[in-house]
Amino acid sequence: MEVNNLLQAFRLNFLYAEKYSFPNKWTYYESVIPYSMIRFIQKGRAVFIIDDTTYQLEENDIIYIPQGSMLHCEAFSDDFTFISIRFTAAIALGDHEVWSEIMGFDTKVKCNDVQIKNFFTCIIREKDSSSRGRYFMLRGYLELIVGYLINSSETKFNRVNKLKTIKVDNKNDNRVQLVLDYMINNFKTNISIEDLSKMVNISSTTLRRLFKQDTGKSPSDFLIQLKMTEAAKKILETDERISDIAYMVGIEDPNYFSRTFKKHFGVTPYTYRQRVRAF
Repeated sequence: MEVNNLLQAFRLNFLYAEKYSFPNKWTYYESVIPYSMIRFIQKGRAVFIIDDTTYQLEENDIIYIPQGSMLHCEAFSDDFTFISIRFTAAIALGDHEVWSEIMGFDTKVKCNDVQIKNFFTCIIREKDSSSRGRYFMLRGYLELIVGYLINSSETKFNRVNKLKTIKVDNKNDNRVQLVLDYMINNFKTNISIEDLSKMVNISSTTLRRLFKQDTGKSPSDFLIQLKMTEAAKKILETDERISDIAYMVGIEDPNYFSRTFKKHFGVTPYTYRQRVRAF
């Protein structure tokens, strides 16, 4: 299949988007990413390590993080702010799926296009819309951003170079993807492994095994990661009480929330907020 035909056949599936702000010394510890991500740096400086490659990031950089890669992040400025878009992208080719690498764009791109920057802002606004066309709008903005990344790298990529392929059992892979999509959009509610298993009609044991195989995490660890990321955002951007924020992300025990937050970010929620307010 020729490159142009491959690009036309691509399926972009929008999952989630959010704007995040973190203080100096924020660290995201190494983890396997179960979906693709595009992040636009609005403010500050940081280092992202994707697999074995280190990227120095600053304002107006766009970074692409492929599905299945290992990610480690560290902030090096007082206020590190970025917009993150989560999505999947694939072309079905028999028993393989070729992921977004086939699109042939740079992992890091400097964006000075005001319109493209606005598309990121539009995605954040539209994701909370109740309009019937919301998902079409979100997918449209995502495709415009991906198109910009491809065009920005045209002089360097005249052909498909190295393809990253993943052996797929469509039945199992689709079930795990359904669970991932549901968790990303409903992490604030109480989700049990039993409920997730019933949703895709497999046993809890099988779901745990397949989920770990695809994401590198257990369903419970992945859910906690989603909750902690949302909680950190609310701690930085609102004056809500820590106990209320814990409840907002679906954790009723404030002490458990504080212990879990410290495990993920290295400091208590109170210290996390104080460090930001001190800048």
